[in-house]
Formats: sequence, structure tokens, C-alpha cells
Amino acid sequence: MAVCSLVSGRVRDGALYTKRWDREELIDPPSEVFFAAARDSIPEDLVVVKGIEYMRACAILAIASIQNGQIKNMQKYSGLYHTLSSMDGLYDEKLWPEDLSPIETEERRRLFWSIYTLDIYSTIVWGGVIRYREAHSLVHYPSEVEDEFITQHGYGVPCVYPESSSIPPSNVTVVSRQPITWLRGWNFTTDLYRILEHVVDSNRRCLSSANGTTEVWSLFQPLSMSESVVMEQVRTMYSALPTQFRETPPTTGDMSKDLFGFQSANIQATLQLLRMLHHLGGIGYILGSVMEGNLSEASYKRVRTLLLEMADLLQRLETGLHRASGAGERLRSQVDRIDGYMRTLLLLDLTSPDNAMQDIDTKSETAVPSAYAQGTPAVGASAGTGLEQMSQFQLPPELLSDWSWPLDSYNSEGFLPLSFE
Repeated sequence: MAVCSLVSGRVRDGALYTKRWDREELIDPPSEVFFAAARDSIPEDLVVVKGIEYMRACAILAIASIQNGQIKNMQKYSGLYHTLSSMDGLYDEKLWPEDLSPIETEERRRLFWSIYTLDIYSTIVWGGVIRYREAHSLVHYPSEVEDEFITQHGYGVPCVYPESSSIPPSNVTVVSRQPITWLRGWNFTTDLYRILEHVVDSNRRCLSSANGTTEVWSLFQPLSMSESVVMEQVRTMYSALPTQFRETPPTTGDMSKDLFGFQSANIQATLQLLRMLHHLGGIGYILGSVMEGNLSEASYKRVRTLLLEMADLLQRLETGLHRASGAGERLRSQVDRIDGYMRTLLLLDLTSPDNAMQDIDTKSETAVPSAYAQGTPAVGASAGTGLEQMSQFQLPPELLSDWSWPLDSYNSEGFLPLSFE
């Protein structure tokens, strides 16, 4: 039922990759009907649940919740999956039943690493915490063997565990002793998410300094690699992929061929996510550093324009999503709060006999009016007056307490540092 819910949602949204299927025939019953049936089948007492079937059902319901725009449900069923995973010991192969067949073993590996990537992705897009770390994940990558060669009794071809489970040095060439399978690309995507886990950690460590706790994490690890070294390693890893994972041909309807294209598309999307985190973080760091320093009205207006342009970009990236993360709206809200403070300064300046109010040029922001633009009287709008003649000012710390990017400069040498050259 969980799979039916996910498929029905994707059919509803037009995500059919072949014309063999008729959308109108598959759209009913709706996704919500299957979702409710799957939900009701999960026991309230999770202690009595055995095996991976309920884990898999919760994982698929979490994905279906994303498809249906129900992000709280995604968090709920991801949480249920992780609870069952901890109870069952899915995170450590030594805790698995000894009598598992090769098929059951591969199913567990695919389930574990699939939801690991979902966990990292949902943390980046919707916030929250990473529930399982790669350091705690004592599970092999899925074997790079076609399904037809995996039976209840063994592997039809020599089984080779993927070398990508530990990122090789750039001067090491990995040679496969068997035909390339689509799982090669699938495992590479997992490599990228393991890198993204550390990117998220690096950013969160910088932000966590605001919670008043003593920093301890730096005691347990050496200086992180520079951004240029990390990105060069990613490029080297990508260049070493077989050609079919670096090209995205049109779908053919032949699953044996399209599986490679799907992996290629997933790799490209994950690489873009990694690049976006770096570039958006760098821009945010620069703007945040400016906001934390001394400002004039002119400098604030320039930064304000850039912030709103960034908000526009984030909202365009979210266009078409059933449930956007709201990053653009949150950034606009932050600008509005700062505008309110600026408006207060402008009103206070009215009491000074040597200064007059000056309008703020907000013509380009008519679509999203702010407190800075609203209610500010157009008094004495002559050039060279108002805050532009006042001494520089500094924004109160409370206006920047929830700034989305780290403001402290020590991060510039950390993992994926934010370079400004």
C-alpha cells in the first residue's frame, strides 16, 4: 500500500517516464487512500514489529509524504523508520540474523543507504537533525551485481563490494572485475551524500556557537580539508565514473537502459546541491559579515537589494514543489525585521534639526513590500540629507541572532570554507 501511495502521487503529478501507461487510468484511487491503508497497517506498539517490512513501509510513506507535500508526515514516518532501525540493529550487519539469504542481505543494504541519503537531503531542505551518521553505519554498500544474478543461494557472478565505500585517493584507479551495473551510480550518489553530511556538520558547528555551550568538537579532529581540495576530489571521483553515469540520455521505456539515465540524473542533482550549498553559503557569509559590521544607509540599501535578489532566487528554485522549504520567505522576513529597525532610525532622525527624512528607493520591491518601505513619510527628500549624513550605525545583535549563515570568520579555513578571492 505504501508503494501504491507513492506511485499514485507521482502519477497525479505527471511523473511518468514512458507513454506505456495512461495517467487517467492510474490516477484513481488517489494517493491518500493507499496512504491511509498503509498507515493503518502499522502496529501502534512498535516493540512487536519484527523484520524489515514495516521499516520499509515507513520509509516509503516518508517519501510519499514528500510527494504529497506533507512534510510533518515525512518527519513522522522517517522517525518511525529510524526507531525500528535502531531496535532491529539495521545500522550494523553484525546484528543482522545469521540466516539471511543474499537477496535479504542486499535488500537491507539498499534500504539502509537509501534512507541515509533521504535523511541528509531532508535535513538540508527542511531542517532538523541527521539521525544516522556514516561513522555509525556499519553496513556495506549494496553489491554492484545485477538483480538477476542474486539468488536465495548466492551470487551468479563474483561478488565485489564497491570500492566507493571508502573514497579512494585520486591516484588510485578502481578496476571492476564484472560488468558495470546501475548500482555503481547509485553508490556514487551515496558517496556524495556522505560528503554533504560533513558540509552540514561544518555549517551547524559554526551556528551552534550561539547556543552558549563550550566548544568541544575541535578537540577531536584535525583541521578540515580546504574547499578547493574537497571539490577537486569530488571532480576526480566524478571523472572516474563510467561514461554512462556522466551522460543523461532521453528515456527509452527500457528499464535496463533507463536505470543508468536515472542514476546519472540523480548524480547531477546531488552535485548541484553540493555546489549550491557552497555558493549560497559563501554569498550569505559575505553579506552576513557586512551586516554585522558598521553600516551606512547606502551600504545597507545595497546589501538589502542583494538579500532580496537571493530570496527571489531561492523562491524560483522552489517553484513547482508541493511544499517548499520557505528559505526565500524566511530571508524576506529577516529583511523586513531589519527594515523595521531602519524605519525606527529614520523616524528618530526627524527629531534632529540638522537632518531630514529621505525616501528609500523601493521601486524594484513592489511585489513584496517591507516595513522599510511602508509607512515611511516622504519628508525632506532632498539629496544629501537623512541617514546618509549620519555617522555609521550597527545593527543590534538580536536582529542577526537567527541569521541563516555563520558570521564568524574562523570558519574560513574549515571544511568547505567560504572563499572570497
